Amino acid sequence: MLPASNKAAFGLLMLAMLLINGCGGGMGMASMPVQAGPTASFAFIANSEAGNISAFAIDTSGALFSVPGSPFPAGAGAEFMALDSAHDFLFVANQDANNISAFSVDTNSGLLTPVPGSPFPAGRMPHGIAVDPLGKFVFVGNQDDNSVSVFMINGVDGTLTQVAGSPFGGIDSPFGLAVNPAGTFLYVNDLNSNTVSGFLIDPNTGALIPVPGLMAPTGQTPIGLAADPNGRFLYVGDHMQNTVSAYSIDSASGSLTRISGSSATSAGCSASCHVNPLRLAINPANHVAYVTNVGANSVSAFSINNGVLSPISTPVPTGQHPFGLAIDPSGRFLYVVNKVDNSISAFSIDSMTGMLRSLPGSPFPAGRGPVGIVILAKQGG
Repeated sequence: MLPASNKAAFGLLMLAMLLINGCGGGMGMASMPVQAGPTASFAFIANSEAGNISAFAIDTSGALFSVPGSPFPAGAGAEFMALDSAHDFLFVANQDANNISAFSVDTNSGLLTPVPGSPFPAGRMPHGIAVDPLGKFVFVGNQDDNSVSVFMINGVDGTLTQVAGSPFGGIDSPFGLAVNPAGTFLYVNDLNSNTVSGFLIDPNTGALIPVPGLMAPTGQTPIGLAADPNGRFLYVGDHMQNTVSAYSIDSASGSLTRISGSSATSAGCSASCHVNPLRLAINPANHVAYVTNVGANSVSAFSINNGVLSPISTPVPTGQHPFGLAIDPSGRFLYVVNKVDNSISAFSIDSMTGMLRSLPGSPFPAGRGPVGIVILAKQGG
């Protein structure tokens, strides 16, 4: 038993540690777990301020462990990323460098290796980036050029070659990009005109052909963009209107129809809890959508019923300025990257309700200015 004087000193030491590290509730930065379980998948984080990519192994409990050799150099302003899951390549849009970094992914270790010739020139300020499901083409929205660049992917080594006619114009300040699961249509947020444009993708050349008459109106400043896994619906985060809009997709023509009553806000929300929706993620089972609220330091969850979004609960706190988010391939975990406090908030997902619960060890440390995240299932080993 400690003497009284030692007990008092010990108590003061513990109080000091609490004041320095925070009193729980996600306020202090958690340490990385000491011992990893079996790896189930890998998470790749784009750190915009550092211009690099952090790689983490995700074990079966959802905990994150840094991959040896991480972080991997990318380019200035790295933010949006896309995976070519057909060939295991990762593509990164570097908005301040006006180029695209390309990596081959070791799906057993999470190691990233630059492909020959990387980085590849893009237009001015490339933002949204997407890959078709067959891994033939990469699409990049060049915001300051009002265009979309299209690249052919070499399926052997991952090198990129611009297709004939690229870049394709006619888009007013493109930002977010999404390809439908069939790989037949590309959708692009027109940031300045508050619309979504649609393009038919030529399956042989990758050329973009505008869908006739499609410039669907959105809310103010559409930023987030996601197609559901079945290709029936498209969702848009209206950044300055604090809503999420939903559209049904005509599988034959690619045209969009606004779903009545689909401009969703979170339960019990006012300006204090649902502010500036930024990015969206839809779970593999296609019954819950998650949205980061960058102005409110939170993530909202919505159930999906025939395309209509309904709030599940009040928003869940994250770190400061949550940007990108991603669901692991099993649909069990959600990860949110927080730009200001350089952290990753990790949540378990209730398989029945879609509600979120913070994982032990969350938030996990990230690089400087984390803004984007993608997740790939582990293979082999």
